[in-house]
Amino acid sequence: EIFRKTLEEEGLPAYVESRTGYFSAQEVQVLLALLSVIDNPLQDIPLASVMRSQLGGFSDEELAGIRAEGKRKGWRDDYFAQNVSRYAETDEKTAQFLHQIEDFRIHASYLPTHELLNYILEQTHFDSYIRALPAGERRLANVKMLLAKARTFEKTSFRGVSHFVRYMEQLKKYEVDFGEANVLDEGADVVRIMTIHKSKGLEFPVVFVCGMHHKINLQDTTGRMIIDSDLG
Repeated sequence: EIFRKTLEEEGLPAYVESRTGYFSAQEVQVLLALLSVIDNPLQDIPLASVMRSQLGGFSDEELAGIRAEGKRKGWRDDYFAQNVSRYAETDEKTAQFLHQIEDFRIHASYLPTHELLNYILEQTHFDSYIRALPAGERRLANVKMLLAKARTFEKTSFRGVSHFVRYMEQLKKYEVDFGEANVLDEGADVVRIMTIHKSKGLEFPVVFVCGMHHKINLQDTTGRMIIDSDLG
């Protein structure tokens, strides 16, 4: 994951086959944080995450400024959301953001979760934004996977954003990860990251073997009993 993140920061699309990483994908984190805010606006961390993301467009300085304004005026607010609400009375950007959140909350009252997510994507163009990022096709596939999970969840006896948010939180808590969406084909122009074991039988024009500075682990040869699959 470190190799992939570093490559993508340099604009080089990379792929690693993994059964983990779905919940840590930026695009998934942002949408789940937004659903949490829609469910309950008085959640400081999800709210700050959404505001700091492309959906909100606020910088770290702007978020700090909102909190500083509250302290300067002596607002005795328990939640950051209350700070934001007061600040919106005199700041158009913040007011527009809260108006959009309220619009999503209204739609959440009667739309199934997957339709709500579709509506959010239509209103924010978030899918177009992530597609323009490095590894955009994989990011978009991760979002589509979230839509599919929401659609499947709606077929159960549970309904609504609140239950879906709790469901995803439980999956994350008990480490039931899906792994990121696989959009790789033979012609994909990406750096493929894999173990030597996984690479058996494959051929590539250029290969970088990482971790060669580590010594071979000979611990098995120094045990009190050494067992060989052929020699016994």
